[in-house]
Amino acid sequence: MPLLYTGIDKEGNLRKGKIEAQDKATAYRLLLAQGIKPISIEEESRFLRKEIIRKRVSDEEISFTLIQLSLLLSSGLSLTKALEVLSKQADNKSLLSALNLVKESIERGEAIHSAFKKAEIFPEFLVEMLKVAERGENLEEIFSIAGEFLQRISEVRARIFSSLTYPAFVLATSLISIVIVIKFVVPKIASVLASFGKELPLATKILLFVSKGIGYLFYFLPFLLVLLFLLRNTISRERLDMLFLKIPLFGKVSYFFNISRFAGSLRISLLSGIPLVKALALSRGSITNQYLRKRLEGIEEELSKGMSLSQVFKKTGVFPPLFINLVSSGEKGGELERMLSLIEELYDRQAMRIISFWIRFAEPLSMLIIGFVVAFVVLSVILPITELSTGIKR
Repeated sequence: MPLLYTGIDKEGNLRKGKIEAQDKATAYRLLLAQGIKPISIEEESRFLRKEIIRKRVSDEEISFTLIQLSLLLSSGLSLTKALEVLSKQADNKSLLSALNLVKESIERGEAIHSAFKKAEIFPEFLVEMLKVAERGENLEEIFSIAGEFLQRISEVRARIFSSLTYPAFVLATSLISIVIVIKFVVPKIASVLASFGKELPLATKILLFVSKGIGYLFYFLPFLLVLLFLLRNTISRERLDMLFLKIPLFGKVSYFFNISRFAGSLRISLLSGIPLVKALALSRGSITNQYLRKRLEGIEEELSKGMSLSQVFKKTGVFPPLFINLVSSGEKGGELERMLSLIEELYDRQAMRIISFWIRFAEPLSMLIIGFVVAFVVLSVILPITELSTGIKR
Protein backbone atom coordinates (compact mmCIF):
# COMPACT_ATOMS: atom_id res chain seq x y z
CA MET A 1 0.00 0.00 0.00
CA PRO A 2 1.17 3.60 -0.58
CA LEU A 3 2.64 5.33 2.48
CA LEU A 4 3.67 8.97 2.85
CA TYR A 5 6.93 9.59 4.65
CA THR A 6 9.05 12.45 5.94
CA GLY A 7 12.71 11.83 6.67
CA ILE A 8 16.29 13.10 6.57
CA ASP A 9 18.81 11.79 4.06
CA LYS A 10 22.56 11.29 4.53
CA GLU A 11 23.30 14.88 3.53
CA GLY A 12 20.92 16.24 6.17
CA ASN A 13 18.24 17.31 3.70
CA LEU A 14 14.56 16.97 4.52
CA ARG A 15 12.90 14.43 2.24
CA LYS A 16 9.20 13.86 1.63
CA GLY A 17 7.64 11.34 -0.67
CA LYS A 18 5.62 8.19 -1.18
CA ILE A 19 6.76 4.59 -0.81
CA GLU A 20 5.06 1.27 -1.55
CA ALA A 21 5.23 -1.17 1.37
CA GLN A 22 3.07 -3.77 3.13
CA ASP A 23 3.15 -1.89 6.44
CA LYS A 24 4.94 0.93 8.26
CA ALA A 25 7.64 -1.36 9.64
CA THR A 26 8.56 -2.56 6.16
CA ALA A 27 8.54 1.03 4.90
CA TYR A 28 10.85 2.04 7.78
CA ARG A 29 13.38 -0.65 6.83
CA LEU A 30 13.21 0.24 3.13
CA LEU A 31 13.83 3.92 3.88
CA LEU A 32 16.80 3.11 6.11
CA ALA A 33 18.23 0.95 3.31
CA GLN A 34 17.96 3.96 0.99
CA GLY A 35 19.86 6.16 3.44
CA ILE A 36 16.80 8.04 4.71
CA LYS A 37 16.09 8.25 8.43
CA PRO A 38 12.27 8.37 8.74
CA ILE A 39 10.68 11.02 10.95
CA SER A 40 7.08 10.09 10.20
CA ILE A 41 5.31 7.45 8.11
CA GLU A 42 1.58 7.75 7.47
CA GLU A 43 -0.99 6.01 5.35
CA GLU A 44 -2.08 7.94 2.29
CA SER A 45 -5.71 8.94 2.66
CA ARG A 46 -8.19 7.83 0.03
CA PHE A 47 -8.96 11.44 -0.74
CA LEU A 48 -5.33 12.08 -1.65
CA ARG A 49 -4.98 8.71 -3.38
CA LYS A 50 -7.72 9.62 -5.82
CA GLU A 51 -5.83 12.84 -6.52
CA ILE A 52 -8.96 14.95 -6.45
CA ILE A 53 -7.16 18.12 -5.42
CA ARG A 54 -3.76 17.29 -6.83
CA LYS A 55 -2.58 19.48 -9.64
CA ARG A 56 -2.41 17.65 -12.95
CA VAL A 57 0.98 17.32 -14.62
CA SER A 58 0.75 18.83 -18.10
CA ASP A 59 2.26 17.35 -21.25
CA GLU A 60 4.60 20.36 -21.40
CA GLU A 61 5.98 19.58 -17.93
CA ILE A 62 6.41 15.90 -18.73
CA SER A 63 8.06 16.76 -22.05
CA PHE A 64 10.48 19.18 -20.41
CA THR A 65 11.28 16.62 -17.69
CA LEU A 66 12.03 13.86 -20.22
CA ILE A 67 14.26 16.12 -22.32
CA GLN A 68 16.14 17.18 -19.17
CA LEU A 69 16.54 13.52 -18.21
CA SER A 70 18.02 12.84 -21.63
CA LEU A 71 20.50 15.70 -21.28
CA LEU A 72 21.53 14.70 -17.75
CA LEU A 73 22.06 11.07 -18.78
CA SER A 74 24.12 12.08 -21.83
CA SER A 75 26.32 14.19 -19.53
CA GLY A 76 27.28 11.06 -17.58
CA LEU A 77 24.88 11.07 -14.60
CA SER A 78 23.18 7.87 -13.53
CA LEU A 79 19.39 7.66 -13.88
CA THR A 80 18.76 7.83 -10.12
CA LYS A 81 21.05 10.84 -9.74
CA ALA A 82 19.36 12.57 -12.70
CA LEU A 83 15.95 11.93 -11.14
CA GLU A 84 17.18 13.36 -7.85
CA VAL A 85 18.44 16.52 -9.59
CA LEU A 86 15.11 16.99 -11.38
CA SER A 87 13.08 16.39 -8.22
CA LYS A 88 14.87 19.29 -6.54
CA GLN A 89 13.86 21.57 -9.41
CA ALA A 90 10.23 20.44 -9.69
CA ASP A 91 7.62 23.02 -8.70
CA ASN A 92 4.62 20.78 -9.34
CA LYS A 93 4.04 18.57 -6.29
CA SER A 94 2.55 15.79 -8.40
CA LEU A 95 5.63 15.74 -10.61
CA LEU A 96 7.91 15.86 -7.56
CA SER A 97 6.11 12.90 -5.99
CA ALA A 98 6.26 10.94 -9.27
CA LEU A 99 10.00 11.53 -9.73
CA ASN A 100 10.72 10.46 -6.15
CA LEU A 101 8.59 7.36 -6.61
CA VAL A 102 10.45 6.40 -9.80
CA LYS A 103 13.82 6.98 -8.14
CA GLU A 104 12.93 4.90 -5.07
CA SER A 105 11.49 2.08 -7.20
CA ILE A 106 14.67 1.88 -9.30
CA GLU A 107 16.84 1.93 -6.16
CA ARG A 108 14.84 -1.05 -4.86
CA GLY A 109 15.80 -2.96 -7.99
CA GLU A 110 12.61 -2.62 -10.00
CA ALA A 111 12.75 -2.49 -13.81
CA ILE A 112 12.90 1.00 -15.31
CA HIS A 113 9.67 0.67 -17.26
CA SER A 114 7.88 -0.68 -14.18
CA ALA A 115 9.07 2.27 -12.08
CA PHE A 116 7.83 4.82 -14.61
CA LYS A 117 4.51 3.00 -15.00
CA LYS A 118 3.96 3.08 -11.24
CA ALA A 119 4.24 6.89 -11.25
CA GLU A 120 0.99 7.03 -13.31
CA ILE A 121 1.75 10.37 -14.96
CA PHE A 122 3.93 9.23 -17.87
CA PRO A 123 2.33 8.22 -21.19
CA GLU A 124 1.82 4.56 -21.96
CA PHE A 125 4.00 4.63 -25.07
CA LEU A 126 6.97 5.82 -22.97
CA VAL A 127 6.56 2.84 -20.64
CA GLU A 128 6.54 0.50 -23.63
CA MET A 129 9.56 2.20 -25.17
CA LEU A 130 11.46 1.89 -21.89
CA LYS A 131 11.11 -1.88 -22.12
CA VAL A 132 13.54 -1.52 -25.02
CA ALA A 133 16.06 -0.06 -22.58
CA GLU A 134 15.75 -2.77 -19.95
CA ARG A 135 19.50 -3.32 -20.30
CA GLY A 136 20.13 0.41 -19.71
CA GLU A 137 21.14 1.18 -23.32
CA ASN A 138 19.96 4.21 -25.30
CA LEU A 139 17.99 5.55 -22.34
CA GLU A 140 18.85 9.14 -23.18
CA GLU A 141 17.69 8.71 -26.78
CA ILE A 142 14.38 7.16 -25.71
CA PHE A 143 13.72 9.99 -23.26
CA SER A 144 14.64 12.49 -25.97
CA ILE A 145 12.29 10.91 -28.53
CA ALA A 146 9.39 10.70 -26.05
CA GLY A 147 10.01 14.25 -24.81
CA GLU A 148 10.17 15.70 -28.32
CA PHE A 149 7.00 13.83 -29.29
CA LEU A 150 5.08 15.23 -26.31
CA GLN A 151 6.55 18.64 -27.10
CA ARG A 152 5.20 18.44 -30.64
CA ILE A 153 1.78 17.46 -29.32
CA SER A 154 1.85 20.38 -26.88
CA GLU A 155 2.92 22.79 -29.60
CA VAL A 156 0.13 21.59 -31.87
CA ARG A 157 -2.39 21.99 -29.05
CA ALA A 158 -1.06 25.48 -28.28
CA ARG A 159 -1.21 26.50 -31.95
CA ILE A 160 -4.77 25.25 -32.27
CA PHE A 161 -5.77 27.00 -29.05
CA SER A 162 -4.18 30.32 -30.02
CA SER A 163 -5.65 30.19 -33.53
CA LEU A 164 -9.15 29.45 -32.28
CA THR A 165 -9.18 31.80 -29.29
CA TYR A 166 -10.49 34.83 -31.18
CA PRO A 167 -13.16 32.92 -33.19
CA ALA A 168 -14.23 31.11 -30.02
CA PHE A 169 -14.57 34.41 -28.15
CA VAL A 170 -16.65 35.92 -30.94
CA LEU A 171 -18.73 32.75 -31.16
CA ALA A 172 -19.34 32.70 -27.40
CA THR A 173 -20.43 36.35 -27.27
CA SER A 174 -22.58 35.84 -30.37
CA LEU A 175 -24.28 32.82 -28.79
CA ILE A 176 -24.98 34.76 -25.62
CA SER A 177 -26.51 37.56 -27.70
CA ILE A 178 -28.54 35.03 -29.68
CA VAL A 179 -29.86 33.41 -26.50
CA ILE A 180 -30.89 36.81 -25.12
CA VAL A 181 -32.65 37.69 -28.37
CA ILE A 182 -34.40 34.32 -28.56
CA LYS A 183 -35.53 34.26 -24.94
CA PHE A 184 -36.51 37.90 -24.43
CA VAL A 185 -36.85 39.87 -27.68
CA VAL A 186 -38.38 37.53 -30.26
CA PRO A 187 -41.18 36.12 -28.00
CA LYS A 188 -42.34 39.66 -27.12
CA ILE A 189 -42.38 40.72 -30.76
CA ALA A 190 -44.21 37.49 -31.67
CA SER A 191 -46.87 38.10 -29.02
CA VAL A 192 -47.39 41.67 -30.23
CA LEU A 193 -47.75 40.49 -33.84
CA ALA A 194 -50.20 37.81 -32.73
CA SER A 195 -52.30 40.45 -30.94
CA PHE A 196 -52.50 42.36 -34.26
CA GLY A 197 -53.51 39.17 -36.03
CA LYS A 198 -50.36 39.08 -38.13
CA GLU A 199 -48.52 35.94 -39.11
CA LEU A 200 -44.85 35.59 -38.13
CA PRO A 201 -42.23 35.60 -40.91
CA LEU A 202 -40.69 32.22 -41.79
CA ALA A 203 -37.26 33.18 -40.38
CA THR A 204 -38.81 34.08 -37.03
CA LYS A 205 -40.80 30.82 -36.96
CA ILE A 206 -37.61 28.83 -37.58
CA LEU A 207 -35.80 30.70 -34.81
CA LEU A 208 -38.64 30.06 -32.34
CA PHE A 209 -38.68 26.40 -33.34
CA VAL A 210 -34.92 26.12 -32.75
CA SER A 211 -35.24 27.83 -29.36
CA LYS A 212 -37.92 25.33 -28.29
CA GLY A 213 -35.75 22.48 -29.52
CA ILE A 214 -32.81 23.72 -27.46
CA GLY A 215 -35.09 23.97 -24.43
CA TYR A 216 -36.22 20.36 -24.85
CA LEU A 217 -32.60 19.32 -25.31
CA PHE A 218 -31.74 20.58 -21.82
CA TYR A 219 -34.54 18.43 -20.38
CA PHE A 220 -33.22 15.34 -22.17
CA LEU A 221 -29.56 16.09 -21.37
CA PRO A 222 -29.39 13.80 -18.26
CA PHE A 223 -30.82 10.91 -20.31
CA LEU A 224 -28.30 11.54 -23.07
CA LEU A 225 -25.46 11.50 -20.55
CA VAL A 226 -26.70 8.19 -19.12
CA LEU A 227 -26.97 6.77 -22.65
CA LEU A 228 -23.42 7.85 -23.50
CA PHE A 229 -22.17 6.26 -20.27
CA LEU A 230 -23.89 2.97 -21.11
CA LEU A 231 -22.55 3.02 -24.67
CA ARG A 232 -19.07 3.67 -23.34
CA ASN A 233 -19.27 0.52 -21.22
CA THR A 234 -20.77 -1.63 -23.99
CA ILE A 235 -18.58 -0.49 -26.92
CA SER A 236 -14.96 -1.64 -26.70
CA ARG A 237 -12.02 0.75 -26.80
CA GLU A 238 -10.87 -0.98 -29.98
CA ARG A 239 -14.19 -0.21 -31.69
CA LEU A 240 -14.11 3.42 -30.56
CA ASP A 241 -10.54 3.84 -31.82
CA MET A 242 -11.54 2.36 -35.19
CA LEU A 243 -14.39 4.88 -35.46
CA PHE A 244 -12.04 7.69 -34.41
CA LEU A 245 -9.72 6.91 -37.32
CA LYS A 246 -12.63 7.51 -39.71
CA ILE A 247 -13.24 11.04 -38.41
CA PRO A 248 -12.01 13.55 -41.02
CA LEU A 249 -8.86 15.44 -40.06
CA PHE A 250 -8.53 14.08 -36.50
CA GLY A 251 -8.42 10.44 -37.59
CA LYS A 252 -5.76 11.00 -40.24
CA VAL A 253 -3.57 13.08 -37.91
CA SER A 254 -3.81 10.41 -35.20
CA TYR A 255 -3.01 7.71 -37.77
CA PHE A 256 0.11 9.52 -39.03
CA PHE A 257 1.36 10.19 -35.50
CA ASN A 258 0.86 6.54 -34.51
CA ILE A 259 2.75 5.02 -37.44
CA SER A 260 5.47 7.65 -37.03
CA ARG A 261 5.91 6.70 -33.37
CA PHE A 262 5.88 3.00 -34.29
CA ALA A 263 8.71 3.56 -36.81
CA GLY A 264 10.69 5.58 -34.25
CA SER A 265 10.28 2.97 -31.52
CA LEU A 266 11.27 0.17 -33.91
CA ARG A 267 14.37 2.11 -34.97
CA ILE A 268 15.45 2.62 -31.35
CA SER A 269 14.85 -1.05 -30.59
CA LEU A 270 17.03 -2.16 -33.49
CA LEU A 271 19.78 0.32 -32.59
CA SER A 272 19.71 -1.11 -29.06
CA GLY A 273 20.64 -4.49 -30.47
CA ILE A 274 17.30 -6.11 -29.73
CA PRO A 275 16.31 -8.88 -32.19
CA LEU A 276 13.77 -7.84 -34.81
CA VAL A 277 11.03 -10.19 -33.56
CA LYS A 278 11.20 -8.82 -30.02
CA ALA A 279 11.63 -5.25 -31.30
CA LEU A 280 8.34 -5.54 -33.20
CA ALA A 281 6.51 -6.70 -30.07
CA LEU A 282 7.89 -3.81 -28.02
CA SER A 283 7.30 -1.21 -30.73
CA ARG A 284 3.70 -2.28 -31.16
CA GLY A 285 3.11 -1.19 -27.58
CA SER A 286 4.05 2.39 -28.48
CA ILE A 287 0.88 2.69 -30.60
CA THR A 288 -1.87 4.38 -28.60
CA ASN A 289 -4.71 3.46 -30.95
CA GLN A 290 -6.07 0.09 -29.78
CA TYR A 291 -7.51 -0.80 -33.20
CA LEU A 292 -4.17 -0.36 -34.96
CA ARG A 293 -2.39 -2.22 -32.18
CA LYS A 294 -4.81 -5.14 -32.50
CA ARG A 295 -4.24 -5.31 -36.26
CA LEU A 296 -0.50 -5.64 -35.64
CA GLU A 297 -0.81 -8.59 -33.28
CA GLY A 298 0.85 -11.73 -34.58
CA ILE A 299 3.34 -9.98 -36.89
CA GLU A 300 6.22 -11.57 -34.97
CA GLU A 301 4.92 -15.06 -35.82
CA GLU A 302 4.57 -14.13 -39.48
CA LEU A 303 8.15 -12.84 -39.49
CA SER A 304 9.37 -16.04 -37.87
CA LYS A 305 7.85 -18.02 -40.76
CA GLY A 306 10.34 -16.46 -43.15
CA MET A 307 8.41 -13.50 -44.52
CA SER A 308 10.24 -10.22 -45.00
CA LEU A 309 9.37 -7.27 -42.80
CA SER A 310 7.81 -5.32 -45.66
CA GLN A 311 5.64 -8.34 -46.58
CA VAL A 312 4.50 -8.66 -42.98
CA PHE A 313 3.59 -4.97 -42.83
CA LYS A 314 1.72 -5.19 -46.14
CA LYS A 315 -0.29 -8.19 -44.93
CA THR A 316 -1.63 -6.25 -41.92
CA GLY A 317 -3.32 -3.66 -44.13
CA VAL A 318 -2.38 -0.97 -41.62
CA PHE A 319 0.54 0.77 -43.29
CA PRO A 320 0.38 2.95 -46.43
CA PRO A 321 2.25 1.87 -49.61
CA LEU A 322 5.00 4.49 -49.12
CA PHE A 323 5.74 3.12 -45.64
CA ILE A 324 6.02 -0.43 -47.01
CA ASN A 325 8.18 0.61 -49.98
CA LEU A 326 10.63 2.48 -47.75
CA VAL A 327 10.89 -0.50 -45.39
CA SER A 328 11.48 -2.81 -48.37
CA SER A 329 14.23 -0.51 -49.67
CA GLY A 330 15.84 -0.44 -46.23
CA GLU A 331 15.81 -4.23 -45.99
CA LYS A 332 17.39 -4.69 -49.42
CA GLY A 333 20.02 -2.01 -48.93
CA GLY A 334 20.87 -2.90 -45.32
CA GLU A 335 19.75 0.55 -44.13
CA LEU A 336 16.54 -0.30 -42.29
CA GLU A 337 17.27 2.00 -39.34
CA ARG A 338 17.88 4.97 -41.65
CA MET A 339 14.66 4.29 -43.57
CA LEU A 340 12.71 4.02 -40.33
CA SER A 341 14.11 7.40 -39.30
CA LEU A 342 13.00 8.81 -42.65
CA ILE A 343 9.52 7.30 -42.20
CA GLU A 344 9.24 8.79 -38.72
CA GLU A 345 10.13 12.26 -39.97
CA LEU A 346 8.00 11.96 -43.11
CA TYR A 347 4.73 11.09 -41.37
CA ASP A 348 5.37 13.58 -38.60
CA ARG A 349 5.60 16.27 -41.27
CA GLN A 350 2.47 15.03 -43.00
CA ALA A 351 0.50 15.24 -39.76
CA MET A 352 1.84 18.74 -39.06
CA ARG A 353 1.05 19.83 -42.63
CA ILE A 354 -2.59 18.81 -42.22
CA ILE A 355 -2.81 20.55 -38.86
CA SER A 356 -1.24 23.76 -40.21
CA PHE A 357 -3.62 23.85 -43.17
CA TRP A 358 -6.74 23.44 -41.07
CA ILE A 359 -5.56 25.96 -38.50
CA ARG A 360 -5.26 28.56 -41.28
CA PHE A 361 -8.63 27.50 -42.67
CA ALA A 362 -10.46 27.35 -39.31
CA GLU A 363 -10.51 31.09 -38.54
CA PRO A 364 -12.12 32.35 -41.77
CA LEU A 365 -14.51 29.37 -41.80
CA SER A 366 -15.64 30.00 -38.22
CA MET A 367 -16.07 33.71 -38.93
CA LEU A 368 -18.19 32.87 -42.00
CA ILE A 369 -20.43 30.56 -39.95
CA ILE A 370 -20.77 33.16 -37.20
CA GLY A 371 -21.64 35.84 -39.76
CA PHE A 372 -24.32 33.62 -41.28
CA VAL A 373 -25.88 32.79 -37.91
CA VAL A 374 -25.85 36.40 -36.73
CA ALA A 375 -27.34 37.58 -40.05
CA PHE A 376 -30.13 35.01 -39.75
CA VAL A 377 -30.92 36.05 -36.17
CA VAL A 378 -30.92 39.75 -37.08
CA LEU A 379 -33.18 39.05 -40.06
CA SER A 380 -35.59 37.06 -37.88
CA VAL A 381 -35.83 40.02 -35.49
CA ILE A 382 -35.98 42.83 -38.07
CA LEU A 383 -38.71 41.23 -40.19
CA PRO A 384 -41.30 41.11 -37.37
CA ILE A 385 -40.43 44.68 -36.39
CA THR A 386 -40.97 45.74 -40.02
CA GLU A 387 -44.29 43.90 -40.10
CA LEU A 388 -45.30 45.58 -36.84
CA SER A 389 -44.34 49.07 -37.98
CA THR A 390 -46.20 48.55 -41.28
CA GLY A 391 -49.33 47.52 -39.42
CA ILE A 392 -49.13 50.57 -37.15
CA LYS A 393 -48.79 52.97 -40.12
CA ARG A 394 -51.84 51.46 -41.76
